[in-house]
Amino acid sequence: EGQGNALKLLPCCLAAFCMLLPCLLFLLCSTASWTAPARASHQFLSQARYSQGQLYKVLLLAKKRGRKGKNSVKKQSGFAWASSFQLKPHESSGLRVLAETFVSAHRVHSGSHLHPEVADAKDVPKALWLAPVACMIVAEQAEEQSAAADRTGSVDELGNAGTTQAAELLPMCLYANAAALEAHGLGADSYAELIGKPVSLPSTLGKGKYQSEYRKKVKALAHKEPFTIIGSRWALEKMEVVDGKLTLRSFGTAYAFDQWQLEDGTVCKAGGVRQAPQLSATELIALVEAQAAKVRQLKEIEGLGNKDAPVVEAVAELLRLKALQTELQQT
Repeated sequence: EGQGNALKLLPCCLAAFCMLLPCLLFLLCSTASWTAPARASHQFLSQARYSQGQLYKVLLLAKKRGRKGKNSVKKQSGFAWASSFQLKPHESSGLRVLAETFVSAHRVHSGSHLHPEVADAKDVPKALWLAPVACMIVAEQAEEQSAAADRTGSVDELGNAGTTQAAELLPMCLYANAAALEAHGLGADSYAELIGKPVSLPSTLGKGKYQSEYRKKVKALAHKEPFTIIGSRWALEKMEVVDGKLTLRSFGTAYAFDQWQLEDGTVCKAGGVRQAPQLSATELIALVEAQAAKVRQLKEIEGLGNKDAPVVEAVAELLRLKALQTELQQT
């Protein structure tokens, strides 16, 4: 009888279990979803604490290095910084006026433009600074005046560097562009080594106001090679009142040369252009004879053929020298 009752209750129990099963599954899923964010949050906080510790170490190390850097680097005062700052020649107001005077005087005395890039330029001083023509202004000044101009970086538009006690008057460079610095073996940023310094170019023109095809050997600066300029020069003048009358007075000489020659005969132009010296007729004859003897030695003594590389190279050089000899004879 008891077994019969149990069998009767079994369907009811199974039905109740089927009804409770979804509820149990829901509770299990909810518990997992509640605990997952907690675990992720705990992991994130652990990583954050580790990163914060590493960052603290980095900041501490940087602070120590910063203290060492402060001790090793000296701060410049505002006056010291201003004293070390210099304007470039095409930025200085006084030298800009000199550059404009240079260009206008050339047009007046020669009747032509100095260079197309300068003639069409809106900023003439900057164009003259970058022009592929070496340009200089030389005037007679006391050395003390030039040194003062070099220290202050100021030369007025008439080439006056200030008034000091009388001293020996020397030809001084009042202006030089980048090509002129290159001719003197200097970089474009080394203008202070030439502007305001004594030079070997005359400060006066002598007769007339313009001279073309001018050649002059220029003494080298310290540790630099001397060279010969090939160009033109002209007088620079300014208006002055003398005895109540307005007159023109020469205050310096302008020089322009698009090429210069080194001691070994190499002809140089702005931009690093170099042309090897031209050989004389006597030198070419000697070189041709020596090269012909070399070809004979390779073929007759060493027994090489016409197609062997040494013979081919020697014959090519011989033909090149003979072509130069023919060209020189025609000129």
